[in-house]
Amino acid sequence: MQTPSKTSQLGRPLTPRLSRKAIGRAALAMFEEEESLSIPRLAERLGVRQSSFYKHVTGRQEIIELARGALVEKAPLPELNSGGLDGVIRQIFDVLRKAYSQVPALLPLLLTQPVSHPAALELYDRFVEALELAGMPKHLVIPALETLDSAAIGASLDAMTMESAWSIEEEDQSTYPHLFAAKKAVADHSVDRFAFLADVLSAGLRAAIDD
Repeated sequence: MQTPSKTSQLGRPLTPRLSRKAIGRAALAMFEEEESLSIPRLAERLGVRQSSFYKHVTGRQEIIELARGALVEKAPLPELNSGGLDGVIRQIFDVLRKAYSQVPALLPLLLTQPVSHPAALELYDRFVEALELAGMPKHLVIPALETLDSAAIGASLDAMTMESAWSIEEEDQSTYPHLFAAKKAVADHSVDRFAFLADVLSAGLRAAIDD
């Protein structure tokens, strides 16, 4: 008895090679490995013709949004109900920063279009629920989310670029004495920048609520 063929009589795979989820995952992998998105290269990765994409997506922007969805699927999500409002703020910031830090090349593109992928919308919906349950007034939830999102993106990009934003030669320390001394102080007393930023975000959002 012959083994059943994995292709139809027309020679097409019984399991489609291309899907929206497959496109998103491959696009995310390209951003991680090549730090860019090329539709022809993406087609090569998936082993299909470039024209095949347009049976599943409308264009480049939708592929970017599918990559956002693939990134969300990879992000581990803790229980967002511990530590009160301060704890929830820190948890949301940490989830976003860790996810964004995986693929910095994608971040500038995400900033140019609204969130529309169902997995991403579901994630933000959970963030909203957690913030409201922790005591965040409803009218401040979206501003708080935007603040946390922007801070997480900035922190992720900063971590991938340079160790310090200021370059001062030893012979120039008398020209910029305060900045030079501040740089030396942080070098002598290391500070976890991400934990510090989380503290600032938490304190700032808490202050906004109490006003």
